[in-house]
Amino acid sequence: MDVLDFLIDEDKRNYKCFDALKELVSSNEEFCERLTDGYFSSKVEGFSADVWEKIGKQNIRRINSFTDIFVDGANIGYCTVASKQLSYSFDNCYICGGVVDVLAGTKNCVDGSHTWLVENGKIYDTTLMLIIDEVFAKESLGYKEENRYDPNRDKFYSAAKEFTLDSSFSNSIRK
Repeated sequence: MDVLDFLIDEDKRNYKCFDALKELVSSNEEFCERLTDGYFSSKVEGFSADVWEKIGKQNIRRINSFTDIFVDGANIGYCTVASKQLSYSFDNCYICGGVVDVLAGTKNCVDGSHTWLVENGKIYDTTLMLIIDEVFAKESLGYKEENRYDPNRDKFYSAAKEFTLDSSFSNSIRK
């Protein structure tokens, strides 16, 4: 079995959000091996049902739903935007930036510059659609963190987060 069979839920296999991960697994044998080792040592997993539920509950302006971003693959190459949006669904996360060399040359990522979330020792990568143990990501997958930002200290962020998670808006927006 291919590692992708373990990382991508059956009902989401056609989502375009996985295109970057599929491309890297098929074109980079070393990355595929490390990812497989990470999966079998419980250091790497695909986005969980809990994360997909968080994505589905968000109110987002100008589009039908945050889920649509992933279905259409609009997350790929827009890691900063997707990470910030996903961060609204977490209580104590950090938005981190740095370099992931394996991403160099992919969509909107000439030099490997990348953004991801960290919460409780886990990286949530909205480009690769993975949850990765932070130590494993740095030691085995080459995540090089250059900055870490606590968005909850920003009052404008907090206001946007409150709107995004306000369930009273979701029914009226989507009908």
